[in-house]
Amino acid sequence: MKKTVHGWEIISSLDVRVYQDEAGGVAILVDRDNFGDQVPVLLNFGDDGVDIKALSHLTKSVRVSLDKKVRIEWHDEYFEEEAD
Repeated sequence: MKKTVHGWEIISSLDVRVYQDEAGGVAILVDRDNFGDQVPVLLNFGDDGVDIKALSHLTKSVRVSLDKKVRIEWHDEYFEEEAD
């Protein structure tokens, strides 16, 4: 999944919801039904970089590249369906 915010491309291994403000702040949440409230990944975008303000326990990694891309990998095992 890809979204562009504040001139940066966010690439995520799972579908996400992205909330942004005009000052460069972004909150990213995994977009899953019936999963409940989560701790968001909080990023602050500037002209020359990204500050990672908070990470969710669901986050495996966040990689920031010089070509203005942020790649987020999530722990998939939290979202797997259990067999009855």
